[in-house]
Amino acid sequence: MIARVQDLPTPGLRERKREQTRRRLENAAVTIVLDGGLDALTIDAVSERAEVSPRTFFNYFDSKEDAILGTRTEDDTRRLVTETLDQLRPTSLLDGIIELLLGVVSTPDPELHEKRHRIIREHPELLHRKFAHMGRFLEPITEGVLSLMERVRPSTGTVASAEQRAQIAMMACSAALRASIIELTNAGIDLSTPESTRLLHTRTAALVRDTTGILK
Repeated sequence: MIARVQDLPTPGLRERKREQTRRRLENAAVTIVLDGGLDALTIDAVSERAEVSPRTFFNYFDSKEDAILGTRTEDDTRRLVTETLDQLRPTSLLDGIIELLLGVVSTPDPELHEKRHRIIREHPELLHRKFAHMGRFLEPITEGVLSLMERVRPSTGTVASAEQRAQIAMMACSAALRASIIELTNAGIDLSTPESTRLLHTRTAALVRDTTGILK
């Protein structure tokens, strides 16, 4: 059974310090790539710049590419889902799911967000790794969608369970978001600005509505 994400405890000092170390590693990775390219990126270089040991690096990331992208563990993803849900005031279930997904894939630090997107524009293959990693942690994201459904639009289906509806809705919106990010990135649009985030939201919602419409 899916747990309720709201039941997670508030982050303590240990979690905040862990987040600070993670942020140092992410900033170190993107700075090295922007200064010297992907070839200059090594785990030793990232660790040295962030002032941690290579062993500590692997407590946060599986690879140097993951440090560029800021990929998270399942527990970190679950906590991020909780934080995003607390801030959401969606006007519809579709908007809420898209905002939740954007909260999971975005970067809170505007400067780091902009640097990361500069790298992704030059190396779009990193996008596929980002979404592949996100696919490993479907459960906490589905938990968030289920909580959102209960809040915005309680399930009234007679065929699928609430959990099944949440998973299907999440996967449809996730696929549309991925398609939108790839489309806008290929069009040369800078996705690090608030305006582009709104455009991304609008495009994702349009793709979901258009695609689900043909299934009726």
